[in-house]
Amino acid sequence: VPYSVMVEQSSSYSSGIELIRQARREYPQLDGVFCTNDDLAVGAAFECQRLGLKVPDDMAIAGFHGHDIGQVMEPRLASVLTPRERMGSIGAERLLARIRGESVTPKMLDLGFTLSPGGSI
Repeated sequence: VPYSVMVEQSSSYSSGIELIRQARREYPQLDGVFCTNDDLAVGAAFECQRLGLKVPDDMAIAGFHGHDIGQVMEPRLASVLTPRERMGSIGAERLLARIRGESVTPKMLDLGFTLSPGGSI
């Protein structure tokens, strides 16, 4: 059964700490989280370690984007890796084309993703 907790502030390690605290208060049986980015996931992992919870034995944690810190922490963060450089390049090309008055198609483009299982799940 999926549960959800959210904050209305920018993502950061400290936001991840607050979100895992909130999630554990609201859902005491919680044993895993998927965070919308790696900053939140790293913050959640730091808080779990501070509380003496073993990642992934007591709390499985996964993130999104594959930021460097998640790939060098222990255990290595499981993450959905996105082709950020390619996304930025294509976005810039399309923006320049629109500025020049050119039509940009397709409107949506699937660039895919890669799963990096890490050691946190």
